[in-house]
Amino acid sequence: MKKLLFGVLKAIGGLVLALVLFILTYFFWLSGSSHEPINIRAASEYVSPGGPVLVFGGTRGTGLEIVRKLRERGEAVTVAVRSTSNTTELKKLGADTVVADALDAKQVEAAVGSKKFAAVISTLGTTRGEQHKRPDYIGNRNVIDAARVAGVKRFVFITVIGAGDSSDAAPGFSKRFLAEVIALKTQAEDHLRASGLDYTIIRPGGLGDVPTSGTAVLAEDPAAFSFIGRADLADLAVQALGDASTIGKTYSAYDPSRKTMSTMYF
Repeated sequence: MKKLLFGVLKAIGGLVLALVLFILTYFFWLSGSSHEPINIRAASEYVSPGGPVLVFGGTRGTGLEIVRKLRERGEAVTVAVRSTSNTTELKKLGADTVVADALDAKQVEAAVGSKKFAAVISTLGTTRGEQHKRPDYIGNRNVIDAARVAGVKRFVFITVIGAGDSSDAAPGFSKRFLAEVIALKTQAEDHLRASGLDYTIIRPGGLGDVPTSGTAVLAEDPAAFSFIGRADLADLAVQALGDASTIGKTYSAYDPSRKTMSTMYF
C-alpha cells in the first residue's frame, strides 16, 4: 500500500513539474507573435513642435523616459504631477511641473491652460485600483477635453496592444489579466479620435525596464505584437511627436529583437 501511495505521489509530482515547465516555456519562449508587421513607419527627421510640451504620467516609467528624451532634444517640458509626487528626477532633467490630479477635470483644465503648450503627451494608466479611480479612461478623457478647450492641437497617446482593433494581437494571458484596462484604453482611444485633435496613438505590448535595443519601430498594423523596453518606447513616442505624417495614425510599437518574454530577462 505504501509503495502504491508513493508511486501515485511520484506520478503527481512528475505531472506538476511537467506543467510548471510547460508554463515557464510558454511565458518565456513561446509567448509572443510570429506575425511579421507591415506598414512600418519610415525613419524621418525630427521636427520640434515649436513650443513647450506637457506630459501626463511623466513622473516615472515610460513617461519619465519621454521627458528625458524631450529634454535631450532641447524641448521645454512641463509635467503634470500630483501634490504627493516625487519630482526629484524631473528637477534633475530641468523639467517644470504643474500640480494636477488627472481624475479632477478642473485641475487638469487649469494645468493645460497654464502655458501655451504646443503638444500634450499622455502615458496615464495603471493595472491596479477600482475602475472609477483608474485614469485609463477618465483621466485621459479629462486631458483630451482640456487640450481641446485650451487649443492644443497635437496629442500623443500611449495605450496598449489589445485595445481597439488590436485585440487579437495580445497574448491570451494579457487579455485576461488586463481585460478591464484594455476596455478603458479602448474608450480613451475612441474619445481621442472623436476629439478633432491631431493625435497619434501608440500601442506597446509587454513593457520592461531593459537596456535600449535601438531596433524598435512603429507599425501601422493592429496584428503586430512584441515586448519592448520603456526607453525604446519613449524614443518612438518622441519620434512620432516630431513627425507630422504620424497624425491621425494608430501604431503598434514593435521591437523585432524582443518577440518573446525571454528577451526581457535574458
